[in-house]
Amino acid sequence: MNARTEVSEAQASEPRGEVVSLRPTEAPQPAKSHMGHIENLELKIKRTETNSGLETQAFYGPGDVKIDYERDLGDPGTYPYTRGGYPQMYRSRMWTLRNIVGYGAPEDTRDGWEKTLAAGGTGLDTVVDSLTQHATDPDHPAFYKEVGLEGVSLPTVRDVQILTKGIDPTKVDIAWHWAILSYPMAAAAAIRDGYDLAKLQGSNMPDYLKLNISGYSDLMPPEMGHKVLIDLLETTCLTSPKWASGFPQGYDYREAGATAHTELGVFFAIVIKTLEDLTARGKVTVDDIAPRLAWVSSSDIDFFEEIAKFRAMRRMWARIMKERFGAKDPRSMRLRVACHTSGRSLVYKQPLNNLARVAIESVAALLGGVQSLEACTYDEPVSVPTQEARELATRTQQIIAEEVGAARVADPLGGSWYIEALTDKVEAEAYKIMDQIEEQGGILKAITSGWVEGLVDKYNFELHKQLENKERIIIGLNDFVPDDDPPTRRFSFDRTNVEKHVRRFAELKQQRDNAVLNERIRTLYTTAKSGQNATWAMIDALLADGSIGEVWGTVRMAHGHSYDLFRAIETPFDLKGL
Repeated sequence: MNARTEVSEAQASEPRGEVVSLRPTEAPQPAKSHMGHIENLELKIKRTETNSGLETQAFYGPGDVKIDYERDLGDPGTYPYTRGGYPQMYRSRMWTLRNIVGYGAPEDTRDGWEKTLAAGGTGLDTVVDSLTQHATDPDHPAFYKEVGLEGVSLPTVRDVQILTKGIDPTKVDIAWHWAILSYPMAAAAAIRDGYDLAKLQGSNMPDYLKLNISGYSDLMPPEMGHKVLIDLLETTCLTSPKWASGFPQGYDYREAGATAHTELGVFFAIVIKTLEDLTARGKVTVDDIAPRLAWVSSSDIDFFEEIAKFRAMRRMWARIMKERFGAKDPRSMRLRVACHTSGRSLVYKQPLNNLARVAIESVAALLGGVQSLEACTYDEPVSVPTQEARELATRTQQIIAEEVGAARVADPLGGSWYIEALTDKVEAEAYKIMDQIEEQGGILKAITSGWVEGLVDKYNFELHKQLENKERIIIGLNDFVPDDDPPTRRFSFDRTNVEKHVRRFAELKQQRDNAVLNERIRTLYTTAKSGQNATWAMIDALLADGSIGEVWGTVRMAHGHSYDLFRAIETPFDLKGL
């Protein structure tokens, strides 16, 4: 095959991220240039609702908001943390400036890490390819061409070691944008390299239920996902207290088409169910686990609604932790938010316009008081991000921090009649969603029945109609659309390392001690099947050079599902009599 590859036109037209049921890019496209629209340009806005469908007034005044300051707002850093988690906010500590990197073999992404840090990034964020995200090995017969295409391929602990060579995981925080097996892989690599798991830093995104409602229902059946998540949170809490969990992970669900208040309603229901069942085991309390959680969220293009969402999110979290779970530790009530600007909002045509979108979404996140921020690159709808685009995303945050003054004051829009009214409205609508979930029989039943995913389908259907009728305008998508394709340089990289990586994987399977691995796989199977916490059994199997496909396939079988998600291969291990 050719040693170099470029992202295909079909892939290039899609923004990076999870599969969704309907994207805005499916709106009908005008055939001609935007120039003919100028004569008919209306000098007033058509839409008075927020992007989530909340109606707004022409203006707001004192009579539109009834707020008890101490009860509903409080100063920044005080309960209920509506105005921010810390008194000085970014004066005391800047947000973590992150930029996602991930492509090709581990060697390729390591090079991308170093370039990102050299450009001023302050966090190492890694996205894995679709196969690794699905816990599917690179030698799977159906997906060879996908290896390393939209993220780094990490099928074994040895690959994690190659990527992190020379980096002390007890001193450097690596954020893994990866749900399945990310902590077991990081823990196994740390053990191999001689580090103490009690000092292990880093974070992952183990919200397995979000996989089900964001397009991966076969990958993670709800009951199985719920059980594995609780096992993982318990293990990290007891074994690696410095490890953070990006839970809940509302970003993918929002990118699939959830509204701001739907994100809050659904994921607070997930949080409540998870913490109830986790603390019921009696090994950890809410004050053990809650301070180590961070809500992973999206900052979309509706500027004021997003600010209101983050404020409502913090207030709801504080009250739920205190009133429902009896939290005593202020850190349990002080929600941390990890934010990524919206890939869904980006447009393929004239991608430089996306720089404006990313900047606006970044400012909204910071005015909303998030603790870390990842800014999309302007070229994401066109290709895997180029190094130039990644650097521009970093520079955007630096300009906001150093030149704009957005970080100067905590909650600068607090007290705005509009912002306070919108914060109340988002919160009220979120609680309505939570009540509806309870009417469905709880979050697991609401997910299994398809009701939660149906909320996204409903929104996307309405969005499609609005775009088609031009009730909602997206520049470059359904109005002011140029005829020409983007002139942007598209990402490409030499596939030589990927080909070596796949050969190395095949050689490892031949060279490892398969007898030892078989025994550890059998132990994993019986542990998971019995309902015990199987996290350590996963780590042991990975330490024996088991692959992600082999380890996760065994867990799937223990829960009564197929070994291979795609039902193309069978388990190579002897599990007879178990």
